[in-house]
Parts: sequence; C-alpha cells; structure tokens
Amino acid sequence: MALFSGSPGGEIMRRRKKGLSGEARKEDSVLRPGFWSVIPAPWQAASLAFLATRLPLALFAWLIHRFLGFASPGGQFLYHGGGPHANWLIDAFQKWDSYWFLNIVRNGYHFYGVQEQVQGVVAGIPETNVTPFPLYPMLIKGVGWLTGDPAVAGFVVSQVCLFLALVLIYRLARLETDDNRANWAVWLFAAQPWTYAFSAIYSESLFFVLVVAAVLASRRNRFLLAGLAGMLASMTRLLGVLVLVPVGLEYLSARQYKIRRIDGKALSLALIPLGTLIYFGYLWRITGNALAYFVAQSGWHKQVVGPWYHPFRWLTAGGFNGESLFDLGTAVFMCALLFLGYRRIRRSYWIYALAYFLVLMSSSNLLGLARYCAGIFPVYLILAGLAESSPRAGRAILVLFAMSAPVVFFLWTAWLSSF
Repeated sequence: MALFSGSPGGEIMRRRKKGLSGEARKEDSVLRPGFWSVIPAPWQAASLAFLATRLPLALFAWLIHRFLGFASPGGQFLYHGGGPHANWLIDAFQKWDSYWFLNIVRNGYHFYGVQEQVQGVVAGIPETNVTPFPLYPMLIKGVGWLTGDPAVAGFVVSQVCLFLALVLIYRLARLETDDNRANWAVWLFAAQPWTYAFSAIYSESLFFVLVVAAVLASRRNRFLLAGLAGMLASMTRLLGVLVLVPVGLEYLSARQYKIRRIDGKALSLALIPLGTLIYFGYLWRITGNALAYFVAQSGWHKQVVGPWYHPFRWLTAGGFNGESLFDLGTAVFMCALLFLGYRRIRRSYWIYALAYFLVLMSSSNLLGLARYCAGIFPVYLILAGLAESSPRAGRAILVLFAMSAPVVFFLWTAWLSSF
C-alpha cells in the first residue's frame, strides 16, 4: 500500500520501473491490488476526485430538497418557459442560466433586439436568447434523443465533460512536472468553490475540457487536433477564440520562433476562430445582423470597456456594495495568482490566463466573474505548484475550497445568488 503524503490523492507512481519511458511512464498507474492497478493514473485520479466531490454535492442537494426545497420566487423570469424538474437531483442543478440553454433546446434561437435582462423584466414575452453559444445546446439536444428529457441530457453531458476535464488536466499537468503536482491540480479543480457550475446544466465543463484538450494536443505537436478542439471551444463560448493564444505560442515555440520553420500545420490554427464565425454566420442568417450577439449582450448591461474601468471605479467610488467587494476580492485573488505563477507554469499558459482575465475585466458588467475565472485552467496549475512546494498550505487551500463549495452551491441552487 502506498504511503499517503503530499497530494490528496496519495503518492502516485513513486515506484517507477526503469524500463518505462515517454507516454508509458506518464500513463503508469498506482500499484494497487485487483483491477485498480491496470487503470492509468489520470483515470484513477479523476475517478477519486469526481466521486469525492460529486457525491457530497448530491447529498447536500438532497438535504436542501428535503428540508428547504428549491422553490423560486413567483414570476421568476429565468424559467424562460420551463419549470422545476420532477427529479430533485436534476432540479438542484437546473437553475439560473440553465433555463437559457433549455429554452434554446426546446424553442430554438430567437432575436427580438435588446431586451432588459437585469431589471424590469417582463415575463412571458418572446425572448432574445442568442447570447448562449450553440455547441452545448446541440449536445443536449443530441443526448436528449436518448434520454427523452433535455434537462437530464444536460446534466449527463456536464458530468461526462467534467470527468474528462479531470483526466485531461492531470495529463496536461503531468507533461510539465511530476505526478504529485498533477494530482494536486485535479483535486484543486474538482473541489474549488464554483465546482457546482461544472456539474450544472451550464457550459462550464464542456468549455473547460475543450480548452484543455486543445492545449494538450498542441503540447504533443498534434495541431490539427488542437485546431479542431479549439474550434469547438469557440463554438461553446465567445472567449473560446482565446485558445489561439496558447496553441499559437506552442506552435511557434516548437519551431523556435523562426519564420522559415513555419509549415502547413499553421493552417490548423485558423480552425480555432471558425466556431465563432460559424455561429455569427448563423445569427446573420436568422437576424440579418452577424453581430446580434453583442446587441443582445447590451440587455445584460454588458459593453466593452478598458480593463482599468472597474479598478478605477473601485478606487474612486468612495464605497462598495457587497457585489463590488466580491468582484474586487476575485480580481485581487487573480492578480496574486498571476504574480505568483509567472515562473511556475509554462509561459504560454500564463499569457493565456492573463489575456483571459483582462478580457473578463473588460466587461462593463462583472456578473459571474468568479465563476468565469474558475474556468481558467492555468489557475489550477499555479495552485498545484504552490501546494507541492508547501503541502501544508495546499491542504489548507483544499480544506477552504471544500468548505466554501457547499455554501456557494446553496446560494446558487436556493435562488439566492446567480454568481
């Protein structure tokens, strides 16, 4: 039996066989009795972290359902023609923006110009619903043919994508360092406070796994696969186009940044923004305006501003409310992580994290900032590096995450905060 120390998943692959090399070394498994010994280490780590974090969430959801219920305030506009689900587990993860995705699956896309989505919402009118990108609703619709229920389909898609994301974040971290740090990355990602969003009927887990898949493929010099995964990511969210940053830098790094070494694989990079272009082309077809997405975003009070806009407001406003203080705390946390992670992770990952964070800060409405930051994969590589250098601090972070996750989940699923 391996001695448990360091990362929460235990001492993985300490006993290497000298005959193993390359991918075989990276995919070696923990020496355990029975069938477990033949399961590759990434799948072991993903299985343990998935079960250890999803089962408590499910139990907590049952307790909320049993003693408090999930009743929404009357006239809640976020139902978008839907309603509570008969199954308590599905209903627990079917809240807030989940109804946008289910609305698209049931009714298709519709555009009625700018519609107020924050204050003074009128329930029951035809809705503009073009802000969610199409890949996640498409997967829900496809799986829904098997389940017969789009909400169940969305829940299943999110769980599968989350599990695959745990596998791939392990493999990506393992390329850069050892198994201990890869194990930390898996557990810190699985337990982080906004972990509910990666099991909810949200596009978080799908987006995360596609981004990590694209970057992992680029690290393995498989740029066609990276381009395809990036294209799917940009069909999942607008910021999916930013996958071009780490994939492009990895392409140039593999060619030592020399122009004469650029080859036909560079064309694969052009696939990445294609997903967004396809969606914008579809919007042009149904609305006559390829930029209808940005028109609809103004209904959420979202316009493009400079990344300094909110820090300037925070410093000059003369006071904070709860929401702005929370956003400030998130921004400070991210800035601290970026500072600490500059020399701890691969440069392409760090530049991607910085670019992603600056784009998030360039929205006039920071609603969901912490949840969106939770989807920036280098965050977990940085935290894993810190945890490996100081296991005591790593365990403290993990405990803090594990204590915060149920609170955040409760506020979200009880309709107290959309985060």
